[in-house]
Amino acid sequence: MKDLAIYSSDRVALRRLSEDDLDAFQAYRTDVEVWKYQGWNIVSDGEARAFLKTVAHFPLLVPSEWCQIAIALKEDNHLIGDIGIHVSESQDQAEIGFSLNRNYQGKGLASEAVVLAMNFIFENSPVQKIIGITDARNDASIRLLERLKMEKLESLETEFRGEPCIEHTYVITRSDFQKS
Repeated sequence: MKDLAIYSSDRVALRRLSEDDLDAFQAYRTDVEVWKYQGWNIVSDGEARAFLKTVAHFPLLVPSEWCQIAIALKEDNHLIGDIGIHVSESQDQAEIGFSLNRNYQGKGLASEAVVLAMNFIFENSPVQKIIGITDARNDASIRLLERLKMEKLESLETEFRGEPCIEHTYVITRSDFQKS
């Protein structure tokens, strides 16, 4: 597997999360505006520290397991968000999800990071397609997925955090990603 550290753009880099990221991690993970469309829950500093300690060494791209990687500013390595990746048991598909500190949203940083993560997945696994699932009310996420040339595959009525909602599933294949 290629070193995660080689995946960087002019402004962002992917890397492992670490316990040193606690304050920056909690800054966006406890922000209810960031949290409201996410599958994770807001946790205490102690729980966040334990999570960061675990994911710092967790193997990446293991079938049927979620892994988390950091989105950091390239200039100073400061954590601004994270990306979750889940490779299916059959290894033909991966799901990707992302969270970004509100202070860094709207600047194209998440798009850069997600493209890097997709490169990482396609270069280090047999995955043939990547999906992103988002709440229909999450306009920023929808714009990002569409900007990355992901196609809307389906929309399903479901329940999220006890409320009815519609979730859109977007997809990009390995071949379509390589063309973009």
